[in-house]
Amino acid sequence: MIPLPLPVAAPARSPWPPVLVTLAAAAALHLAFWHIVAADMTAYLLPWFDHIRQTGPIAAFAAPFSNYTPPYLYLLALFSPLGPFVPAVSLIKLISVTGTGALALAVRHLLIRLDVPQAERGAALVFLLPSVAINASLLGQADMFWAAPCIMALAAALDRRHAAMLLWCGVALSFKAQSVLIAPFFIAVLIHRRVPLRLWPLTPLATAAMMMPAILAGWPLGDLLAIYAQQSTTFADLSRNAPNIWSIIDLLPRGDDMPLLGLAFTAAIGVSAAYIARFSAQPMHGRVLIAAALLAMLVTAGLLPKMHERFFYLADIVALVLAVAAGDRTSWRTALLVQTGSTLALFAYLSGIESVAAISAVPMLVATWRVAVPLLQPAANDNPLLARPV
Repeated sequence: MIPLPLPVAAPARSPWPPVLVTLAAAAALHLAFWHIVAADMTAYLLPWFDHIRQTGPIAAFAAPFSNYTPPYLYLLALFSPLGPFVPAVSLIKLISVTGTGALALAVRHLLIRLDVPQAERGAALVFLLPSVAINASLLGQADMFWAAPCIMALAAALDRRHAAMLLWCGVALSFKAQSVLIAPFFIAVLIHRRVPLRLWPLTPLATAAMMMPAILAGWPLGDLLAIYAQQSTTFADLSRNAPNIWSIIDLLPRGDDMPLLGLAFTAAIGVSAAYIARFSAQPMHGRVLIAAALLAMLVTAGLLPKMHERFFYLADIVALVLAVAAGDRTSWRTALLVQTGSTLALFAYLSGIESVAAISAVPMLVATWRVAVPLLQPAANDNPLLARPV
């Protein structure tokens, strides 16, 4: 008897369009924004780039010249030799688009760890997010450079590689203080898994290592240590177009003597502490872990004062990851709500229409509720909408 060949299972097919189709559509979206020069580009990014070109890519760091930490400025210095050949605005935006590519690769890595078939197709969708396109190709901002290490830290958390997780957190923190918005999640992971305290300093050590080239070039250590503190005092607004509850309250009539800043900080600290207490007692794996990370960002950015329109950037990315990994309508609706909130907030900033920021808070608050409810159920790890062991 001749043995019959065993049937070969057909490879899993992704519902997402091919990578080249996605990238072509994304290119059209990015090009639509390319000619626009935002106020921050003129006020900050272009003067920093001109300083580096005039002073030299190394000598420029001998004295403070920016209210950003050096890691992003290293990238400006690295690309500065192309200044004579490429317009400065386009060069700065190209740096941001390159960083978006690094972010997409980090998302691909995370999707692979979540066992998503053809993860590159899902990762390519990063370029199509309106908030990402506006951030890179219109504003020329640097948020992708802190978001990408945070995504890598999430992947390391999935793998229980805690030293790598803490190092990636340190890299993210070296780029932007906004990376602390996901800190409650990582603190909960460290406590629940009883990660040795000797590993915890890896985060500040990684941040310090990223600052070292500037220190060696002459940038005063005291000034570097004060950058984030100085940034926190730049504005005293309750909300700066952020899609959170304070944008709504900002439009309501109230007395000038109401201590809302203190109330906002107290609420954010209290809820973050409750979050840590709750999730440090709950095992997290697979999509539950990703959903918990998303909730941490929605809660912190949603309650802290002085948030900007771009501070939900990482939430946009993680909501996309959760939707691609889950593949269900509920997760996609949540991702759409998060993206709508962020995009409307960016429009509020670009247009100067404050009421749009209040409108943008509505879908973000709904998204927060949709993420929180299943996670806070007693059997969250058994919830079919979230749980998927890896």
